[in-house]
Amino acid sequence: MHVFRGLPDHRLRVPTALAIGNFDGVHTGHQALLEGLVSAARDRGLVPSVLTFEPHPREYFPHLDPVPRISTLRDKVKRLLDCGIERIYMLPFNERIAREGAEQFVERVLVEGLDTRWVTVGEDFRFGSGRAASAHDLEHFGKTYRFETWISPLLFHGERKVSSTRVREALAAGDFYEASVMLGHDYTMAGRVIHGQALGRTLGFPTLNIAPIPPGSRARPALSGVFAVRVEGIVPGAALPGVASLGLRPTVSDSRRWLLETYLFDWHGDAYNRTICVRFVERIRGERKFSGLDELKAAIRNDAARARQILGLAPGTAEVL
Repeated sequence: MHVFRGLPDHRLRVPTALAIGNFDGVHTGHQALLEGLVSAARDRGLVPSVLTFEPHPREYFPHLDPVPRISTLRDKVKRLLDCGIERIYMLPFNERIAREGAEQFVERVLVEGLDTRWVTVGEDFRFGSGRAASAHDLEHFGKTYRFETWISPLLFHGERKVSSTRVREALAAGDFYEASVMLGHDYTMAGRVIHGQALGRTLGFPTLNIAPIPPGSRARPALSGVFAVRVEGIVPGAALPGVASLGLRPTVSDSRRWLLETYLFDWHGDAYNRTICVRFVERIRGERKFSGLDELKAAIRNDAARARQILGLAPGTAEVL
């Protein structure tokens, strides 16, 4: 398994079967495309690989609103590797790519940079300056530059195609069932536990903190608010119940830094630098700015009580699954 920032040195190039896309969420539509990629790579003796962009193109242009992120970068990489991908190329989206014509992109990146022999994209794939070229244009370039092209059919859930946009809509509405159907698994967010302000400890609700968005990024998560959750990575083989807040903490901070803060019921210990996975069960409420710490503490107490009810816990008890 290899993850590259940008194109590899020519000495590290390998004959490649490639999927191109943002792959936010790695939903079931993505999974079907990647399954076809891995099969084609195996049949042709190629290395199954993914070309994605970091940051997302819409985060690069200051006049555009960033697309809310379903996945943290850690989560996206893990999901891609779980699909059998052996190499991930994260191409920095910049002025050169934004202005580069479709054929120039194909020649420089796919052919010269990645030695692509087989490539797959979705039917709605667009690329090149101004997103002027389509998946069928890529198929045409393949005949010129001697690589095979497979346009993966769209996958439908109900009457609409499965897409990252639909997953974002479901998450923003707190519909975790609908999101899980399209993702193929429960919605989770993983990351390394970092130090915070220790305010939760002062209020009597010590939290495990994850930064879901890189510092300085214009991105934001696809959801915010307070949630009933279960957390893996603390006790081996167990998912501990808790309540989590994902947002900008407007009552106590104006830093505009996104943070996922999780309070585990009846668990106390040091989890700093551990990687944990937070599984979202149900949305309790949206994020609010309170008048002060007393009102905030009362709200957290109510949120914790509601989360216990959702998770089927009696007041003051904890359960391990």
